[in-house]
Amino acid sequence: VPYVVALQESLARAEISEKGLTPRVRRVSNSDVEEGLVFAQRPQEGTSVDKGTVITIDVSSGQPEVEIPSVVGQSRDSAVAELTEAGLDARVEEVNSDKEAGTVTAQKPPAGTVVVEGTEVRINVSVGPKPVTVPSVVGLPYDQAAAELQGAGFRPDRVDVDSDLAKGIVADQSPSGGESGSRGAAVTLSVSRGPSAVAVPNVEFQDAAVARAT
Repeated sequence: VPYVVALQESLARAEISEKGLTPRVRRVSNSDVEEGLVFAQRPQEGTSVDKGTVITIDVSSGQPEVEIPSVVGQSRDSAVAELTEAGLDARVEEVNSDKEAGTVTAQKPPAGTVVVEGTEVRINVSVGPKPVTVPSVVGLPYDQAAAELQGAGFRPDRVDVDSDLAKGIVADQSPSGGESGSRGAAVTLSVSRGPSAVAVPNVEFQDAAVARAT
């Protein structure tokens, strides 16, 4: 039996046939051996056999092929683990999304694609909504302030407070204007009830200094 390991399939078949033996080819995936090369044979080289004996050679069909699983909707760790177990290389890209932080929102190539083992699969993982700047609305009438906040993607939350400002004017806000926040987050607006009214005391017939103090 001749030694045909590491030969191209066609050359290995020819050498076996020249010895009066019968080659039988098994194509087996092998990530370490170039496609088309022999990486194993049976019987081993040097063995004496009758003419016509079948010599089986294993020829590499290249890297194994795998089907990409669907990992959209899974947690980051779960998706990476499943792709790794399938023989694929997970590449995580963090993206802003309305999905819960840590959730896979997309993958490429898509699920069901057949690729060779070791292929890189990109997964987009949510880090939450993109932060936006809170507009400053202190000093504005409540309706106008609320409209500005809603236009920027925030939810106004009204609290009426005592203030020297005119009734209905925003006296304070939290978070403050210019800070970053998430879309849909609440912004508390402290809205003036108007200046407090007090009764004028009767100071008739009092000494002028006492009246002023009163």
